[in-house]
Amino acid sequence: MAQDVSGSSAKNVMCSSWKACLAGVLGIMLCVSGQESAQATTGVGPYVVPQVLDSNADPNIIETYIVADEASVNIAPAGIPTVTANGMAFKSCSDVGLANCTPAAIPGPEFRLKVGNRVIVHFVNNLNVSNLTPEANVSGIHWHGIELSNQSDGTEVTQPAVAPGGSFTYDFTVSRPGIFWYHPHHHSSTNQVAKGLYGSIIVEDKDGYEAALIAQNVIPSAAQTKTLVISDITVCGAPGTGTNPATFDGNLPHVSGIQSWEINYQNHILTQSPFILCEAYPLDANGEYKPGLYGAGDVPNIQSPTLIGSMSEGFTVLTNGVNVGGRLGSPGEPGALEANAQTLDVQAGQGLRLRIVNPSPVRYLRLRLTTNSGHLIPLVRIGGEGGLLNKAVVEGGVERGFDSKYGRGEILLPPAGRADVVAEIPRSTEQHSVLTLWTQDFQRVAATYSWIPTVPVIHLMVNGRAATPYRIGDSEPLLASLGAHAMVKVLGAPTGDLVVPSGEAGVNGKPAGSTNKDIQLTFFNNTGAFQPSIDGVPMPRDFTGLVGGNPLNPFFLESARHAELDKTMELTVTNVTGAHHPFHLHGFSVQPITLAPRAGTKGPKYKFPPEFRDIVDVPENYTLTFRVSLDDHLKPDLSPGGGKGRWLFHCHILPHATFGMMSELHVH
Repeated sequence: MAQDVSGSSAKNVMCSSWKACLAGVLGIMLCVSGQESAQATTGVGPYVVPQVLDSNADPNIIETYIVADEASVNIAPAGIPTVTANGMAFKSCSDVGLANCTPAAIPGPEFRLKVGNRVIVHFVNNLNVSNLTPEANVSGIHWHGIELSNQSDGTEVTQPAVAPGGSFTYDFTVSRPGIFWYHPHHHSSTNQVAKGLYGSIIVEDKDGYEAALIAQNVIPSAAQTKTLVISDITVCGAPGTGTNPATFDGNLPHVSGIQSWEINYQNHILTQSPFILCEAYPLDANGEYKPGLYGAGDVPNIQSPTLIGSMSEGFTVLTNGVNVGGRLGSPGEPGALEANAQTLDVQAGQGLRLRIVNPSPVRYLRLRLTTNSGHLIPLVRIGGEGGLLNKAVVEGGVERGFDSKYGRGEILLPPAGRADVVAEIPRSTEQHSVLTLWTQDFQRVAATYSWIPTVPVIHLMVNGRAATPYRIGDSEPLLASLGAHAMVKVLGAPTGDLVVPSGEAGVNGKPAGSTNKDIQLTFFNNTGAFQPSIDGVPMPRDFTGLVGGNPLNPFFLESARHAELDKTMELTVTNVTGAHHPFHLHGFSVQPITLAPRAGTKGPKYKFPPEFRDIVDVPENYTLTFRVSLDDHLKPDLSPGGGKGRWLFHCHILPHATFGMMSELHVH
């Protein structure tokens, strides 16, 4: 099934679909390991996301039970043989008995909210006991990007990890529009996200700005809008075959123009092939070697036990939990669709709005939309992590000397990044031709790639012609067209500075925190290994939560920053490593100002448009300058003080964060 978004009323249409990049594993992934506690489910479809079940009659309160469980999910769309992935999945239930629930699915059910809504989530950890020490299947939910009460942030510094069979209630009020997502953030969370524990959150403004722009045909209607949770996953094949699994054809294209990408991948020091993850060196959820751990259909753990072990993008790309199927050729010279590829009906001349989430632990999404003849259709960004922009923007390419490393009209989403984009389907497009959105490799490490091939993430089938042509382009007024009151607030000059509270002792004679306003992303040299860290100080490993309000591991690192509530801060993040790092601050949206070459280096600057974000990709040898307003957040009882507490900041390449590129901002 695929949904038609060509007109104001949506319909379901049957599509012939899919073969693609999973062609080599159709025959070997049908075996289930027998260890999963949830029944097998099927993919809903690449252009559909399930919605949470709301049990609260108050229209301003969304209340639900979110359950984490092992699940065998089908990552193939309807109409072809099942491709089973034995991963983990969220489901939403409306009752305490967990009887009325959505199917456990990848991605988890989507939250549709409005600014001012109260959200009450009863989280239930239904994962199996791992029988490992420490217990590996502890979990929780971090509400990524939401400015909420500290006790509901769902991290190591705000709550104890929820053990299998346990529960925890999150209660918060949403205060900013935008595209957000949720995922685990405790011990083994890198593996849990890689196995499928994530879901999207869409928050609309309360003032009707979006509705006004839809009414004026500035942005497409709800019927012409899709959520795309684009992720990746590795699924093991049958052991002993010598290739585990044969996920990709070696003839798939690479953005560099090199066809035989496999040779480069196999020789790349940072990568973990499926053969390594599944068969040669399988890891348990604590990162320990355990031979013979995985069978056909299992999703392997990816978190290495070493200081800076190899890490890998997943080998199958999923759109809302389903592989859309392949296409011959490349973005510039597309060929025929593979048999059974999943398509979405659109009309020539319409606008298509895509709200995109990248929950991948490692993969950068470099997205490029091309026509049947290979011509680029620009992806025009209208918003993202902090709601709509003042003006639309076409990104990429070289701007005033700053090389983005991706093409103009493409969209780049680092891990945890989100974007609200619009594509204008050319009115001249021939009927029944197919447009394809591709994801390509990105040079996240200086002078090299991850050597992952170019694959499709959506296919658009042109069926009909829009009655009214849709037009959007660079600098198209959005919030700016509604008046100054609607535009993005620009944070003023800083009103506060970092502090180190008196009487707050450090650890082992080290200071309790740093007053350096430059946060440095570093690879700390520890006995010959380079460990990701903040200011050369790696966060302790296996930090799983709090006992009696005290951390299980020392956490008053000298890299921690301390500040006061209700102050506006101007801080910098300097990347002194040779790789990109997506910087993420919990609890408060930042307003990025510039990217500039770090001290002692030369190069062009980049200036950001006014917006609020929580993920900013910092290139190697660059310094990000941002401002942040440490506004208070409401507690669950709607009293003030929810903004105070410990808020993590870290690189959102999840293995980097787990290895130690993480610290905290303590707001007093």
